[in-house]
Amino acid sequence: MTVRPVGPHDGDPLIPLPDKTPAALRVAVTRLDPAGALPRFDRHWEEATPEARDTFILTPCRAFLEHWFMWVVIHRLPTLATRLAECERIVATSDDRAERRAAAAEINRILATTQESAR
Repeated sequence: MTVRPVGPHDGDPLIPLPDKTPAALRVAVTRLDPAGALPRFDRHWEEATPEARDTFILTPCRAFLEHWFMWVVIHRLPTLATRLAECERIVATSDDRAERRAAAAEINRILATTQESAR
């Protein structure tokens, strides 16, 4: 299989880019994947907030926001989300080292390009 790059602007976004707040991200996740991602979102938030409160460090909440903001940025573009999932599957299951490396490199490009475009 040949790994083909897909840019973050392929197709129209399903939703507008939300604010980087827990409430706005929760609405976006609910619209994009209420059955699959929303329970993970809620569980992650429920883990991050007590940790931040107990340690007096905001890092868990900041990591939560960054993770879910990038998830929304990617998943609001179905072609990009599908390609990322395919690359992740290749990395996890392929016996071909070159194919795994190419897929991993594409994952890195997708994440870097998406992060840059979300600024």
